[in-house]
Amino acid sequence: MNKKTLLIILAVLGVLAAVLAVVVSNGQPKKRASEVIITAEGTNVTYDLKTLDLTDVKASVTRANGKTLKIDAKGMELKDILKGFAKYDKVKVSAGDSYSAELTYEEINKDADVYVILGDGGKPRLIILSDTDAKRDVKDVLTIELIR
Repeated sequence: MNKKTLLIILAVLGVLAAVLAVVVSNGQPKKRASEVIITAEGTNVTYDLKTLDLTDVKASVTRANGKTLKIDAKGMELKDILKGFAKYDKVKVSAGDSYSAELTYEEINKDADVYVILGDGGKPRLIILSDTDAKRDVKDVLTIELIR
């Protein structure tokens, strides 16, 4: 294979990678690592968690499999983040990879139980201290949708 053919193949692969990146990111809201987008009644509001009054969140959560998750991060209770929004019945929290979890109004408003923390790389993470498994832990939170 000559150099010209190799360069053409590399150029085509580069173009395909760029097209794939656009297709994958299409439809995903753009945000900084520490931001979450809250959707309520057709309106999107973006919050940068780093600008909120975060507190230390320190806890140990034992999961059903016996493993203990140690939490030592900055964060805020989800109910405090949602204070300025209209009444909702439940919330759907979604990650950039489309993984999601739903919580009821009552679950969110339990004291010291549902947090959004700054996780790995400063990315928002939903944690629910009373859950015995990690099925509703959402890493890299992208959106929080309020549902009536």
